[in-house]
Amino acid sequence: MTTAPDTTDHSGAPGAPGLKVSGERALYIAVTLTMAGVSSIFALFAEFEKRYELSTGSLGLIAGMSFAAALVAQLSLARYADRGYSNLLLRFGLAVGVIGLLWFAAATQVWEFMIARGMLGLSLGAILPAARRAMLVTAKGNPGERLGVLYAWYLSGFVLGPPIAGVLTILGDVRLPFVVFGVITAGVWVIVVRGVRIPEAARASADAVIDKRVLRRLVRSRPVIAALLVAISFRYSVGVFEPLWAVYLDRLGASTMFITVSLVSFALPMVLIAKWAGKLSDRYGPRLVSLLAAAATVPLMATYGHITALPVIFLIVIPHGLLEAVQSPGIQAAIADAAPPEDTASAQGLGEAFGSAAAAVGAFTAAPLFAGLGPMWAWTIAAAVMVGLLVASAVLEPPKVRRPKISHS
Repeated sequence: MTTAPDTTDHSGAPGAPGLKVSGERALYIAVTLTMAGVSSIFALFAEFEKRYELSTGSLGLIAGMSFAAALVAQLSLARYADRGYSNLLLRFGLAVGVIGLLWFAAATQVWEFMIARGMLGLSLGAILPAARRAMLVTAKGNPGERLGVLYAWYLSGFVLGPPIAGVLTILGDVRLPFVVFGVITAGVWVIVVRGVRIPEAARASADAVIDKRVLRRLVRSRPVIAALLVAISFRYSVGVFEPLWAVYLDRLGASTMFITVSLVSFALPMVLIAKWAGKLSDRYGPRLVSLLAAAATVPLMATYGHITALPVIFLIVIPHGLLEAVQSPGIQAAIADAAPPEDTASAQGLGEAFGSAAAAVGAFTAAPLFAGLGPMWAWTIAAAVMVGLLVASAVLEPPKVRRPKISHS
């Protein structure tokens, strides 16, 4: 007997069923592993530059392709997560990620690295809207906390990727990490296909699925645009960070292992406080929390270009990571707050799309600025751009303090 697919709309129903425990863990592992494969490239850019004689500008092109591909995925695919295709998006994203990782291991030319990196961006662009929708539709009044838990797993991948890649590079060469991550991700894909079932909305008609009015509706909303501007600032800084960090530290005499450890020190505190950070947004309001945390990262971003002492840089990345841990789930929850419930995944996808576009701009411009003007101006210009975006957000929709609920129990 064949069982009909579940087309019940669980997106807003009281008592909506959550993911099965095993399925939820598999979803977390999938997100973690995907990010681990992506973040390993972060730590190895200096190695690729030396081994394949790549220019600093070409590193920006490789990094930017990931964000550009994610932008395409989020504009074209994210809305399908609201229309009954979350599980398909998750499986597709993982499959593309496997191909991208293995291709990155085999690549030797700039164009090959760009395509492989683009596939990894497409992978994340498909996976994240589906995963965030799963967190939001199974939340019971604590969306910030649920997104914080997902973000903690996502960051775990960022933490684990660089040290694993560093060790594998020492044991073998710079290609080995991508072979290992690609093979493991393929195994996780099998587990996801068998064990993950995200609660789906009812599948709409073909006309509704391809209806682009949802995006126009969202971008006409002042609260949505204000929340998106904070996301743009955050992701722009990520785009600047990716092609510059390893090269910047390498120029200061850092080893590959030091670069790896610096990335871990940046991300590990984020993992430890991500759930608490989500609760902070639920308590005081995601709009206010994300905007203040984003503003606090600006002086840290500007500081990097003026410091040449590696131990000092190592210490600065810790508060920087903590502040980003606070702002990321807050940004996602603020976008969810500003958007209609029926457009949950579409709004998250739009946020990722704007963020990916900003990250691509950051990556494409930061590397030439670094090569032409030096690190001081590259980091300072990045900080100035962030200031402009955050001021515009605050003026467009001034944040309000959400009074915390007082428990009488």
